Amino acid sequence: MHDLPFQSAADQLSALASGEVSSGELLEVYLSRIGAHNARLNAIVTLDTDRARREAREADVKRASGAELGPLHGLPITLKDSYETAGLRTACGRPDLKAYVPEQDAEAVRRLRAAGAVIIGKTNMPAGNQDVQADNPVFGPTLNPWNTARTSGGSAGGGAVATAAGLTAFDFGSEIGGSTRIPAHFNGLYGHKATWRSIPLIGHVPGGPGVGRWGEIDLACAGAQVREARDLVPILRATVGPPERDGGFSYTLAPPRASELGGFRVAVWTEDPSCPVDDDVASAVDDALNALRTAGAKVDVRPTSLPVSMATSHDVFLRLLFGAFTYDRSGLTPASNAALLARVVQRPRGEAMYALRGTFQSHYSWLQADVERHELRQRWTEFFRDFDVLLMPVTSTTAPPHHNKPIDRFGRRIQVDGQSRPYWEQVKWSAIANVAGSPATTVPVRTGRDGMPVGLQAMGPSGGDLTTIKFAELLGQELAGYQPPPAFA
Repeated sequence: MHDLPFQSAADQLSALASGEVSSGELLEVYLSRIGAHNARLNAIVTLDTDRARREAREADVKRASGAELGPLHGLPITLKDSYETAGLRTACGRPDLKAYVPEQDAEAVRRLRAAGAVIIGKTNMPAGNQDVQADNPVFGPTLNPWNTARTSGGSAGGGAVATAAGLTAFDFGSEIGGSTRIPAHFNGLYGHKATWRSIPLIGHVPGGPGVGRWGEIDLACAGAQVREARDLVPILRATVGPPERDGGFSYTLAPPRASELGGFRVAVWTEDPSCPVDDDVASAVDDALNALRTAGAKVDVRPTSLPVSMATSHDVFLRLLFGAFTYDRSGLTPASNAALLARVVQRPRGEAMYALRGTFQSHYSWLQADVERHELRQRWTEFFRDFDVLLMPVTSTTAPPHHNKPIDRFGRRIQVDGQSRPYWEQVKWSAIANVAGSPATTVPVRTGRDGMPVGLQAMGPSGGDLTTIKFAELLGQELAGYQPPPAFA
């Protein structure tokens, strides 16, 4: 069973179905690895061991009875700590919630349980989802298993590390600006951002305690991090669909637009002066282009029909993002973050200026940004009539070192081929899909000069989740794909 914890969720589900392994046995494999490795990595912050063992036993009994089973039956998984879980601490990295124990599951969690998933525990994240690495005052930082001096990424960094290091079958997360895809790229995984509003975020903590659990933060959406792209399909089958309050509305995933890599029409956007990428990312692009051309895919490296510049898209994103954060009491608001606000006012430049302007914008200003968002969504719809996917970087570099400015969010920098760049540029490439509301899936491509994983992402049309997933699956088969971190294999 040495490779069992690193197998794809699809292979594990097949092993469960054939009786090769029981749910109880698979759970114990993961609990053993958590015991051996989690203290060093700090990926899983809350365990639900007793209930997980009970549910695994019940899953095995149900399978033996011949009853109808869900698409994730008996599979041990983890959840990002921003999802409410009945009877289990849900801190969201926030000191004010460090003892918060919800009385009910978030809607997505309820659906995962209904599909048969066995929840092991909760994974680490930044406070209130608001950072590009998993570090918070409650639990501290999560370390990257490829190099523990490097960041895990964020906000779903704990889940990415747990999945990459073989501590869970997969992690179910969320994002508002690349929070599933950036950690997947940093840890060598396939990460997926679902089409906006296709999976309800009822009970997702930002927008939960203190402001009503039925609200859903603007731009935010669900996602997952897995070791093989095909694992994403049963996850979506289990969770996609409207909440009950939407009545007769339904949401159906469109089938993949192609079944072979050579059948895809691929636009490639990998260079933009507002967010340069380093040589490792550029080399990953070259690898992907070689694989696509060898397969016979139609590739347009510099499409003239891109519907928006990165600068324009990111401007809309920031206005919507900070508008959304004013709704979350852990965000940049006068009441909840007065010290940070004071620093922003003292230095109202660059990223800080965007934060200040977005936080205190008028309702009319937000409405203008919302109109621009929907205009961009329509332009992307037209773009994807001619292309099936858009291949892009996930972010500019491999995983950088942990930042050393935990409080001042606007005083950090990253290095891009020796050039100092703003820390928050890390979200620029990923945020394109967040503004568009489109699905996007990361693909592990290679390792960089520093030995760290390098990935790319495929964005597709709204509702085209199965297209980006299939593309990622096929492209990953021609490239590095997921590899266990050597120190934890």
